[in-house]
Amino acid sequence: MSNSSAPEAYAVGGGRFAVGADRASLLVVLVAGKLLDAVSTVTVLALRDDVYESMWVTRTLMEHLGMIQGNLATLVIAVVGVVLLAESGAVVSRLAPDGWAPDGYPVAFRVVTYCSAGAWYGFLGVHNFSLLF
Repeated sequence: MSNSSAPEAYAVGGGRFAVGADRASLLVVLVAGKLLDAVSTVTVLALRDDVYESMWVTRTLMEHLGMIQGNLATLVIAVVGVVLLAESGAVVSRLAPDGWAPDGYPVAFRVVTYCSAGAWYGFLGVHNFSLLF
């Protein structure tokens, strides 16, 4: 059972998830947070010798590709992973029997996933910069 009169992007005009339900602005939030994390990682590793990268994937990519290229590869992997997760809400909504997923589930899941990941990466970037002080 679905409410076909409710627009797909109901959150843009207002409502609970009005923070940017369009994919472009959500992608900007995600990429900005991950860029802050990447820039802070490169900066801190370049300025301090007693700090190391704790993530195995990032550390390995930086060893094989170089510090900046490895971090950019990690950025691409992280962004693609979050995008796939965020867009999986639409797949779940289509595959689930009627009534199992609320009408606004795909949009709400997308907004929460992008914003949560962007905030987490931003927090990691601020934490990394705090290691300089």
